[in-house]
Amino acid sequence: MRSRYSAYVLGLIDYLVVTTLPAQQAGLDRQSISNWSAQSTWLGLDVESSEVFGGQPEHAFVTFTARWHDDQGEHSHRERSSFVQNAGRWYFIDPTVQLKPGRNDACPCASGQKFKKCCAGYFSA
Repeated sequence: MRSRYSAYVLGLIDYLVVTTLPAQQAGLDRQSISNWSAQSTWLGLDVESSEVFGGQPEHAFVTFTARWHDDQGEHSHRERSSFVQNAGRWYFIDPTVQLKPGRNDACPCASGQKFKKCCAGYFSA
């Protein structure tokens, strides 16, 4: 989570894309991400908690609050984000990019498992 926040601060849009679940990357609005990054003065990140769950693949929740300032004033956003690890790398499961896998479809994290046995519970978190 800290690395993704830092990428927003530094305008590293490519990093934000490649650290998002690969099945969701094509659905990201790169221009909007870039605009938000560039038009904001980033004020801080507070990571409240992280929970890592065992299994293959590993999943995690990170609860955080990000603060920034823009033309409309000062803002904060609190979120409980979902992550999945695949091939040794952690990916953000973006709640704004809709995927509609069926319960018995292959999981979009490419684990080789069925969606219902893998990431289903992390998409609705």
